[in-house]
Amino acid sequence: MLGKFAYSILTGVFGVAIIAIFLAVFIELYRIVSFIPWIIAFNTAMTGYSLIDKTRDILEYKHLSSISAGILNVIITYFLLSLLSFYLFSENLFSIRDFALFLVIGIVCSELGALLAIKYFKLKT
Repeated sequence: MLGKFAYSILTGVFGVAIIAIFLAVFIELYRIVSFIPWIIAFNTAMTGYSLIDKTRDILEYKHLSSISAGILNVIITYFLLSLLSFYLFSENLFSIRDFALFLVIGIVCSELGALLAIKYFKLKT
């Protein structure tokens, strides 16, 4: 079960990285920062959905698990993006306020993705 949990989180993290790299081909890097909340929203929703899809009825606390998956997704993503921006620009493009915003977005969207999966698979909450 831990592998399914980790797979769901890493799918969202690598999704953010792949979309950010794709956008970097067409847009200047400093403009991509404004798209990061939308990218995180999509990928944390995908994380919540994927977690419920992989575990189905195995998880006892589906909502709490999806929220924690969203939080872990945001923490890892923020760390990687901060590390990358510091490495490329010698400065961090993301502030603590951005991190708080990303956390709120991650929690809400991960829960929405989980709710969609619960409704789609007709699972008990």
